[in-house]
Amino acid sequence: MTAAKSAIAASDVSARNERITRDFFKAWERKDVDAIVAAFSPEGVYHNIPFAPVKGLAQIRKAVEKFVAAGDDMTFDLLRVVVAGDTVVTERVDGWTHKGERRSLPVMGILEFDAAGKLTGWREYFDLKTFQGAA
Repeated sequence: MTAAKSAIAASDVSARNERITRDFFKAWERKDVDAIVAAFSPEGVYHNIPFAPVKGLAQIRKAVEKFVAAGDDMTFDLLRVVVAGDTVVTERVDGWTHKGERRSLPVMGILEFDAAGKLTGWREYFDLKTFQGAA
């Protein structure tokens, strides 16, 4: 493959992964558990740091179901999206309503994709004290 074709291929992969990332967070806003889980590869890992990572589609589904049940009106305000090939980094403010009160949490996330465009890893970084105060 020539350097030009390689650059175009890398650009196509980056664009695809950014689109998948944006669609992924829209699925969260819809609380579409099936679409969220379908974004992962069968051996995918979801690590909501500082909590323990969950591995595989069945465990990811359980974790996602727990999160979507915890609040209403979920929003994911993507402040920055940085794409480098198979990796997408997001700086966001996540929002939700819990027991009638609007909450928000600044989050940094790293999403890693395989060649098929499925998530192999998703790590979320946030301040636990802020989360506990918001929950």
